[in-house]
Amino acid sequence: MMGIKSGSFVMSGDSYFAPGMPITVNRVNETFDMSTHSHEFIEITYISEGAGVHYIDDAAVPVEQGTLVFIPVGPSHVFRPRTLTKGNPLIVYNCLFPVNYLAELQSYFPQTKEICEYFSNEQALWFSIKDTDGTYHFLFRELYREFSAKPPGYLAALSALVVQLLIGMFRDRLQTDMALGDKQQWMAIDEAIAFINYHYANGLKLNDLAGKANLSKRHFSRLFRNQTGMSFTNYLQNVRMDAACRLLSEGGNSVAGIAAAVGYHDMKFFHQLFKKKVGLTPLEYRKSCDK
Repeated sequence: MMGIKSGSFVMSGDSYFAPGMPITVNRVNETFDMSTHSHEFIEITYISEGAGVHYIDDAAVPVEQGTLVFIPVGPSHVFRPRTLTKGNPLIVYNCLFPVNYLAELQSYFPQTKEICEYFSNEQALWFSIKDTDGTYHFLFRELYREFSAKPPGYLAALSALVVQLLIGMFRDRLQTDMALGDKQQWMAIDEAIAFINYHYANGLKLNDLAGKANLSKRHFSRLFRNQTGMSFTNYLQNVRMDAACRLLSEGGNSVAGIAAAVGYHDMKFFHQLFKKKVGLTPLEYRKSCDK
């Protein structure tokens, strides 16, 4: 554990939470300056850039972009970058709040009782999970923006975003804790949706996803339609068209390059599908973004 400063101190919530603001969101560049520490509040950390090691209790856990870590009150820990080489920083988002904030959230959202109790339990253990489709990254970007800019209604927005974060973590923990054969079917479809959202540009096939979910093709298709309102093919096409629209609005790449980037090599089919889904040709859409 070279580079860890000896000793440990306890971080008090008084240093982080202003009156009427029971939450702090920051974005920091982790270095070797911080000593090991514990805290009197809950910390949820998301690795935004880089890679390193999370030293917590007696464990040394590798972390990288997309790792999310839940740290309850108590454990002594510190994050360290893999290297201090310029251009390879370890940048993390931190969402901090006292345990009693979960009771406050529960009063706002009574339906979150089971979830809030799960994370406020005194026996709660730290854990890390992988962000497979960028959902957590989006939530942390929005948390940071709302906390920093403080636009009208930001406190309500922060609470809603934290609830979304907790729901996602709660579901991920349920899936981790269950054996494959014990997983509920909605979990299998959720995993398939996350896989599609992350790998949409690849040659995804319904049979393969049904097999990964341990379901028959027919049963998978029915469950998928029930949870998304669309067939597998329609859902995949919509995800790809959303990505194409985003790339077209950013400019720079050719239409052919964008088509290939979202999974289409037949340009005639791509143009026909784009016009059907968006109502404009790719070039018309790009021009509309420049206005």
